[in-house]
Amino acid sequence: MKNMFCGFLISAFTLLAGCSEEPVSLTETADMSAAELIADFTESFSAAWADGDAQAMGRLFEEDAIRIVSTAASPIYGRDAIVREFASNDFGADESTTINATTEVAKFVSDDIVLGAGTYNILDSDGVAIVSGLWGNAFRLRAGSLLMLMESAGDLSVSGMSAASLAVPQKIDPIYSGPRAGALNQIVTTYEENNVSNPNAVAELFVNDGIHVISGNGRVIVGKENIRESLSSGAVDGVSLDAWSYGYRDVGDSLALGWGGYNLKDAAGQVIEYGMWGNVNRITEDGDRILMERAGPFSLQ
Repeated sequence: MKNMFCGFLISAFTLLAGCSEEPVSLTETADMSAAELIADFTESFSAAWADGDAQAMGRLFEEDAIRIVSTAASPIYGRDAIVREFASNDFGADESTTINATTEVAKFVSDDIVLGAGTYNILDSDGVAIVSGLWGNAFRLRAGSLLMLMESAGDLSVSGMSAASLAVPQKIDPIYSGPRAGALNQIVTTYEENNVSNPNAVAELFVNDGIHVISGNGRVIVGKENIRESLSSGAVDGVSLDAWSYGYRDVGDSLALGWGGYNLKDAAGQVIEYGMWGNVNRITEDGDRILMERAGPFSLQ
């Protein structure tokens, strides 16, 4: 239905949004252009949403785009599948909801790759927010407009995963074992082994101006030192992380997309949260470093 977390980018998703607010103050010329491009993308997404046009939505994604959103149990691969998803969920079948998205980060990381991150609200006909979340997307610039490379977005979960969502069995897709699986798994393993005991080691996985977009935090965090502080303050004794990778894609200019799943277990070994993650990495001689991480639990709406 139209009020599903649509891919916003919804993946506003990743999204976009029905109406967007002005992006935060960005000083560099390149970043200003990125903010303007994302604003244009949001406008197009909003128009397709308002028209209930799944084909128009699909045209906002690259042919081989990836959607990693909290309302889906597994990643969605390719424009055709994305269009089918929108259509099968009666996307735009009514006009009872709108989407409002804000952009907090917008920047070029290569000549044609743009990263963006921010928040979204899905509003009912009375203008009341019924769903809120975070998005962190990767776009490719083509012919003056952005197309979605990877959408990664999800509902807020500052109070943890809902009981209703947790009652749905987690689906685990095949584990990735292709090119540069070792580089991707190095990040995953470091996260698993140090998530609670050594947050500093996890923070060092990020570049200095890395972006951390985690549903449980309820906000977009920018900068390694701020990420370090958040990881340290959010560590919970007795909770263990199990994570794995579903895919990895080199998108050129020493940039790569990586994505996968995870769960959190309490001291008794019971799963208390599960979901998916989608990252954008910088490929270096010493391994991959995280430019942007987006993760959050599965969510029924």
